[in-house]
Amino acid sequence: MNPEFSYIKSAAQLPEAWDQLANSYFQQRSFLFHAEKFNPCKQRYYACFEMGQLAAGAVVYTLGLSLLTFLKVKSQVKMHIVGIPCSVSSPGIFGKPEAVAWLKKYISANEKGMVLFLNLPEKTKDFKGASGKTLPTIVFQNRFGSWENYLSQLRYPYRRRLNQILKNGNGLTLERTDCSVFDEEMYRQYLQVFQKSNEKLELLSWDFFRHLPGEFILTACRQDGQLIGWNISVKWEKTFYFFLGGIDYQSNKKFGTYFFLLIKLLKDGIESGAEEIDLGQTAEIPKMRLGGVPVERYMEATHHWMVVGKILKWAGPLLEYKANVESNQVFVRQLP
Repeated sequence: MNPEFSYIKSAAQLPEAWDQLANSYFQQRSFLFHAEKFNPCKQRYYACFEMGQLAAGAVVYTLGLSLLTFLKVKSQVKMHIVGIPCSVSSPGIFGKPEAVAWLKKYISANEKGMVLFLNLPEKTKDFKGASGKTLPTIVFQNRFGSWENYLSQLRYPYRRRLNQILKNGNGLTLERTDCSVFDEEMYRQYLQVFQKSNEKLELLSWDFFRHLPGEFILTACRQDGQLIGWNISVKWEKTFYFFLGGIDYQSNKKFGTYFFLLIKLLKDGIESGAEEIDLGQTAEIPKMRLGGVPVERYMEATHHWMVVGKILKWAGPLLEYKANVESNQVFVRQLP
């Protein structure tokens, strides 16, 4: 069977079947349109059709990125990234496995220069370029009917630590709104987090946050009226996502704002009835101590010049994320 491929210039031109094929909120046309408008980075899209039916889709954008980011080595090069242009764990290519494989080959042949496939759920066997693990995403499987039920299932050391964080947060207040109230102080706190990150990708604009679609929830944490941290979440179908956040690091030392907000986000996710809570790709240890489990993500880099592709394959182990993740038995008994 010969697949057919299509190059699409904008999210507004994506076929309706795109949303049915997508398996993440961030792959949906409405969000891609938002990212295109408020984080323009030469987005374009590819589609693979099988007997006239959409079988796979991909989002591609161009960015200067440090290829050796996990070694903390400055090596910025221009790359065509197959991913979602806002630093989330969702892959930028999705669909039927066979069609995804066809589409990956087509993109690699038609995008001139370095192509980086980011956050792939599986590693491709016998890949000709560089490949390896990238940051895992931490996923919490919600098998709890309520927050109280969750607390009752925690082993004592983990429940004690959680309660201590909540106690330290006494006097902190949370305000939940849409993102239209996102202000300059919130953006400054986002920049603090971005500058401290070892895995920098896209620097998003203030307008990107302020104009997020209405389903996003902004949770602001205040102490005596002063903003000390915030995060943004969104629920789509059966999944509750942590999106992005900001922290005032000076206040964080005193109040443990990050952990306080993380616990409250988990509580919101459990109470939303979501079956799965995607806690994102950073701060693995505290998220796992709440019951999250690492889900591997992979990256693959290739180049349309065969010689460069061979060099990439040789250098592949240098690109891989190698942090060791601790093993936790968080719950009193093994959950089904």
